[in-house]
Amino acid sequence: MSNETLKTFPDSYAEALAMLYLQNQDLREKTPSEIHTMYQEAYYEILKDHRIKAKSGWFKDLKATD
Repeated sequence: MSNETLKTFPDSYAEALAMLYLQNQDLREKTPSEIHTMYQEAYYEILKDHRIKAKSGWFKDLKATD
């Protein structure tokens, strides 16, 4: 047996949040490609928000209040 690492979904908090967001949307009239676009937009918005907060020190400030 090889030492392969199995990948699972979601693999990160951002993937999990993007999927959670998508699961709470009304997808009845959406095509698969529209759903894919919605997921990608949510995923990248989450990553962008994290990057902005990390650069601003938001996480450090939050931890300091604990």
